Amino acid sequence: MLSSLPQMLSGEQVRCALHISKRKCAWMLNNGFIKCQNTSKRTGKYTVLKEDLLTYIEDSQKHPEKYVTPHAEFSTAKYSCNRKTQPRKTGFPSSLPSTFRPWLEQEFESVPDALTVPQVIAITGYTDNTVNRWLHQGHLKSVQTQTTKIVSKLWLIGFYCSYAYTISQMSDKHINLMQKFFKENGGK
Repeated sequence: MLSSLPQMLSGEQVRCALHISKRKCAWMLNNGFIKCQNTSKRTGKYTVLKEDLLTYIEDSQKHPEKYVTPHAEFSTAKYSCNRKTQPRKTGFPSSLPSTFRPWLEQEFESVPDALTVPQVIAITGYTDNTVNRWLHQGHLKSVQTQTTKIVSKLWLIGFYCSYAYTISQMSDKHINLMQKFFKENGGK
């Protein structure tokens, strides 16, 4: 679809190409996520070069942490009274250092080798729905026994070293764990 786009795009064409809402598209253009010309007119306000859109798409796939948008800003969730705003992953490098796995193995030395789902929830700080979704989608491995699912400590460590590092809304426990690692390893 992107190959059929013209060289100069309107804000609406950018929105359609990215499959995002009008509010999110305007916010991204106004905040410099995508390089554009802003004419300050009421309609037809933005013009974007096709190469700038392709640059954004490529860079956002390589470095998603650079393009984090405000939590629930573009949905009705921000109007929910009982919803707690989650902390965002900020300040971490785009790729996880190779020293993280040995450090985490030492950090989790006292953790049992076989964990139940409630134990995984307690260790990670994520909700039961989130952990069960990871298990169902295969991001976190488990084995089904007659009565419960069991997660190996090594599988949990592997999860932290792969998929979990890409989570944009890390739990407080996860953020604290990452901050501790980077503090002890000199921010590298």
